[in-house]
Amino acid sequence: MNDNGRRDVKFWIGFFIGGFVGAVTLFFLGTKEGKKTGKQLGDKGRDLLDELLEKLEDLEKKGKDLMVEGEEVKERVMDTIAEKKDELSETATEKIDTVLAHVEALQERGRQTTADLRKRLMFKNIPKK
Repeated sequence: MNDNGRRDVKFWIGFFIGGFVGAVTLFFLGTKEGKKTGKQLGDKGRDLLDELLEKLEDLEKKGKDLMVEGEEVKERVMDTIAEKKDELSETATEKIDTVLAHVEALQERGRQTTADLRKRLMFKNIPKK
């Protein structure tokens, strides 16, 4: 196809699109039915916009509620962690005290055993008269 053929096709496409837009405009602005339809479309659009704004407000409120709930959960978790930390610290301290008492008892038993051994060995090495 040459350039003239392309221009002719473009011209006719533009002609029909322009005619269609003109007819739609004439219908909406020039006829009673068109004005009525345009008003109905405008009313529907406003109704849809109002619904959309209500839904957005609901979502915003739910988002704020979720934020508050999240903060409450965070506080409860932090409190639970603090309580468990204290419990664990107390338990660990008790176990350490028990182990240290056991170690001290073993040390004392070791001292007693060493002292007994020294006494026995010392008396064996003393020559009898």
